[in-house]
Amino acid sequence: MKETNMTNAKISARAVQVYYGDNHAIKDVNVDIEDKTVTAFIGPSGCGKSTFLRTINRMNDTIDICRVEGDILIDGEDIYDAKVDPVQLRAKVGMVFQKPNPFPKSIYDNVAYGPKIHGLARNKAELDQIVESSLRKAALWNEAKDRLNAPGTGLSGGQQQRLCIARAIATSPEVLLMDEPCSALDPIATAQVEELIDELRQSFSVVIVTHSMQQAARVSQKTAFFHLGNLVEFGETDKIFTNPEDPRTESYISGRIG
Repeated sequence: MKETNMTNAKISARAVQVYYGDNHAIKDVNVDIEDKTVTAFIGPSGCGKSTFLRTINRMNDTIDICRVEGDILIDGEDIYDAKVDPVQLRAKVGMVFQKPNPFPKSIYDNVAYGPKIHGLARNKAELDQIVESSLRKAALWNEAKDRLNAPGTGLSGGQQQRLCIARAIATSPEVLLMDEPCSALDPIATAQVEELIDELRQSFSVVIVTHSMQQAARVSQKTAFFHLGNLVEFGETDKIFTNPEDPRTESYISGRIG
């Protein structure tokens, strides 16, 4: 792996291993993820793509039997260094989950929650500004602006997912992780979220796990193919889908495995 990549990579993983007890879930993954790019992780169920995604904001820390080895750097800083506060890290690395999971609070309070606990607003006016700007970035402002005090759980599924995206970007993260963000959504809501992902990459490094190869092809510029815990192939999305180098990638893309 060329060391020159270290400079322009937003996220660099080197020799990353993840174990759940005795199960070796991620095997020696090396990858550089660029800024202002959508990178898709694809592969069959249980191949390690979500596990690897969760190493990027230390979500695996919450699992007792999980052990992570190797280096993961964001902007050249080791995020597993003992000095790093995982709570602060997760303000910098936002996460959107498979099922929309708004807090049982108002739309406004869902978005304001992160900025409040991280002290990002000095007063109500600044908080209002962050909430509006995050909802605008998540393409939800027009639908939500007259009902900011209504519960977030009252929104439709697609709106709830966009609310969760607004909540994730309200702390001004630099990286946005999305774990199958459209799998619980209908086709129209999926199209809206995909369009949004394309806009978000102007501001963030976006990493998306998806089980839909069509989605990966539509939204990403770079694609990583995982199989049995290995990162088999990583490169430009067009090339991975039209001219993959590894026969396992070819088999997955053409539907023979997975």
